[in-house]
Amino acid sequence: MKTHYSLALHLLLGSLLLSLSANAQSLLPNGSFDDPSDPLKGWVTDYEWTGNSYYIANKDFVHVEPDGARKNIVKLVSPGDGGVKIESIPIKLEPGFRYTCTLDVKGGPYRLYFSGYRWAPGVPPNDNPILADLRPIYKSKAVTGKSPDWTKVTFELPGVKLSEQALSHLKHVRFITIYLWFLGGANYIDNVTLTKTPDESMNF
Repeated sequence: MKTHYSLALHLLLGSLLLSLSANAQSLLPNGSFDDPSDPLKGWVTDYEWTGNSYYIANKDFVHVEPDGARKNIVKLVSPGDGGVKIESIPIKLEPGFRYTCTLDVKGGPYRLYFSGYRWAPGVPPNDNPILADLRPIYKSKAVTGKSPDWTKVTFELPGVKLSEQALSHLKHVRFITIYLWFLGGANYIDNVTLTKTPDESMNF
């Protein structure tokens, strides 16, 4: 009887955790691109400030389009070998948590990952940085592929077993972004979510 009770309790707790995870609120403010005042609120498309010739005009190749039941979707058209990208606003990284991004993708080739940032030299720390305030120092394992039809893709931070070197880099990361890069003709994304769950391997 005791064994059956323990098993039933274990199954109940597992089911509850899965339910909580499935219904966890996304950390992104506008992952559906349906904000009525600004469909790209919470996202970065303008990289003119970087001076990088590949991405100075990046914002000209990222557009929000209506798509029936999906409402809005983002269309990215690569202008050349440098590709085109969109990136979430910086999200504060909390040690002790695993971060999971899920999104719908169509097109490619694509390269999707978490980018980790620290403060750029001379920038005083604040709670609402822009990318120009930060310097990239970390990349998670990337998901790459090509999807002619809508496909749900998931990637995680860390996504791999962390080495001592990786942990040493993470100690300096203050913010993360969802970094979505595409090459080729018409590419589409929608329904981007970001959640976090406790993970002892991320105690850095």
